[in-house]
Amino acid sequence: MGFIFNRKKKVSKDGTKVEIIRYGDEERSEWTPPAESGLYLEEIQEHIDKVYPCREKEPFVLHEIVSDIVHIDVNIIPPEGERDYYVLWTSGMSDLPMNLPDGDYDKKEYNRAELFMYLPKDWKFAKMGEIDSQMSEEYYWPIHWIKFLARFPHEYHTWLGTGHTLPNGEDYAPLGEGTEMGGFFFIPPISLGDKYPGVEPLTCKDGIKINFLWAIPMYKEEIEFKLEEGFDAMMDLFSEKEFPRVLDPKRENYKK
Repeated sequence: MGFIFNRKKKVSKDGTKVEIIRYGDEERSEWTPPAESGLYLEEIQEHIDKVYPCREKEPFVLHEIVSDIVHIDVNIIPPEGERDYYVLWTSGMSDLPMNLPDGDYDKKEYNRAELFMYLPKDWKFAKMGEIDSQMSEEYYWPIHWIKFLARFPHEYHTWLGTGHTLPNGEDYAPLGEGTEMGGFFFIPPISLGDKYPGVEPLTCKDGIKINFLWAIPMYKEEIEFKLEEGFDAMMDLFSEKEFPRVLDPKRENYKK
């Protein structure tokens, strides 16, 4: 399976240098069990609890049964009070550093991350006693993708950072049942007012820095607009459209 087009470099209209890469099966590692897991889980949990406290409802975890390279769990904070949406965040992605390209910067500032996603309050998760994959495909696909994305940089020896995009194949195949969105765009979970607080990077006790990225499902035309016009143009479009933080699988395509 390929995920991004063949490697080539271009410059978007805002002057941003863009490198477009295709990842193929030949670049994948053989199955490797994680050497360690949960290295920074307690510190991350404490950090996120300060942003999304739970006083009435208990968070829960969709545990990964079999893990390759890193053990990825999906932690879920339920709706509570004014927060009428689920918060999903990964743990385990930051157990290993990502493979950043050489450059005039400190790789340690960007080489560890965890992912966020936000789902509506009526999202249907697995029932008690079921595993996450027993969820209906209509509701399971965000779980599948956030786990896949968290493992992706370790499996393909690459990295994810602010402004990156990841189409689902050359044809931008739909991410799942009930949506026509075909890829992802990554930015930090910035603050959108009191109801949608931002999540700042975490510096752990051993000095390791962990960044947090919001994995945003996008349409083909939106991703291609970002590649052509640049990051700032994409963010201006978000502002103009008052882009919702909470996933709407059937939201308007802003560039169609």
